Amino acid sequence: MRQTDAVALARQARILCQNGNAPEPILNIALNDSATLNLQRLCLIRGVVLTGQCIALLFAVQVWQWPLPVATLSAILAAMALITLATAWRAKQRWPITDEEFVVHLLVDVIALTLVMYEVGGASNPFVSFFLVPICIAATTLPWRFTWLVAASSVTAYSGLLFFYIPLLPLEPHHAGSGINLHVMGMWFNFAVSAVLITYFVVQMSGAVRRRDQELAKVREQRLQDEQLLAVATLAAGTAHELGTPLGTMRIVTDELLDDDTLPDALRDDLTTLDSQLVLCKDILGRLTTTAQDFSAGRTRHIPVRKFFSLLKEHWQLLRPSVHDARFTIDVAPQTLMLMDTTLEQAIINLLNNAADVSPEQVALNCSIENGVFVVAIEDEGPGLPHGQADNLGKPFVSAKGLGLGLFVIHAAANRYGGELIWHNRKVIGSRVELRLPCQGVLVDEN
Repeated sequence: MRQTDAVALARQARILCQNGNAPEPILNIALNDSATLNLQRLCLIRGVVLTGQCIALLFAVQVWQWPLPVATLSAILAAMALITLATAWRAKQRWPITDEEFVVHLLVDVIALTLVMYEVGGASNPFVSFFLVPICIAATTLPWRFTWLVAASSVTAYSGLLFFYIPLLPLEPHHAGSGINLHVMGMWFNFAVSAVLITYFVVQMSGAVRRRDQELAKVREQRLQDEQLLAVATLAAGTAHELGTPLGTMRIVTDELLDDDTLPDALRDDLTTLDSQLVLCKDILGRLTTTAQDFSAGRTRHIPVRKFFSLLKEHWQLLRPSVHDARFTIDVAPQTLMLMDTTLEQAIINLLNNAADVSPEQVALNCSIENGVFVVAIEDEGPGLPHGQADNLGKPFVSAKGLGLGLFVIHAAANRYGGELIWHNRKVIGSRVELRLPCQGVLVDEN
């Protein structure tokens, strides 16, 4: 493992320790979105049912002249209309919708249907089988104990309507005074409406459940990746911490050797190079400490984008002195500021190292902003990637070479900013990798 990899992993370890439950908000969002959609669809079904009941009441009183308790039914329907409006308002609020709350909404529907059925014939009303709709909704969206509660309430209400109700002669099963058995026709119409509503809700809810499962799968995958990163980063952070003493000892030894006037020139040159590398290692450890302190204190530093890449190039060429012709093109306004993030710097250095390993004479970096996305593209003229290997790069210990930890760090940095890493082969020769990050997460708004 490179020392620079250890520094980046140590930084990631501190981030993950501070945000060890980072996937939880994502999990909660996925669940809350599903519950909100369920409540909104329930409001839609209530609206359809209320509209049908109002039309049926108006038609029965005005056209068929049925002796219905209009005042009582109107009061029940008006109350349900207010409850539906309140539920629609509730569905737009941010606080989470629990299973307990949703089952209460379904029980309110059961109570309202029971009150309406009591006034219009009880169990002899063909629409009494509409009690199945809340049961189907509960079975689709709620745990089994709440489903049984809704089912028991519906069966109890249906059973009570067998004995307690206000009779309505036109809906009696054997009444045929008008030549048309309205009970049979009502049963057909109720079946059709129930089939449409149940099918709509079940299909929509099945889609919502599938989408929620996909979101949860992504969250679990991200959590697994974070745990793997934390395991490796913890070891790397401890190793980087322990490097301070041996580095200090080596600095003392090299200084003493350089003070020896009898030292041959060739050996002196080698020791000078070694001393410069030790200074670089000490600087890396110092930057790690500073970054950790800033992060713990909640401090953020800003730097012009062009200066960031100028310092990055200088730092990288100290690490890779054999690469002299790397081309850096920064297509960003000079006054544009960005966050000074060691993790992001290390991710880009890892990409440059990968390019230099396969094409030391031809490495190019281009930075630009495309449609609100901060793009850092690195190109090389190496052999490129085998077909299908790009999809697996970024997983721990999966790499075209080495341990794959550098690419793992890159993906972790991209994920933390809500970005992505795109790797593909160029048309002629070599490969191109793009680190694409949302501008609002990387750049600083000067206003």
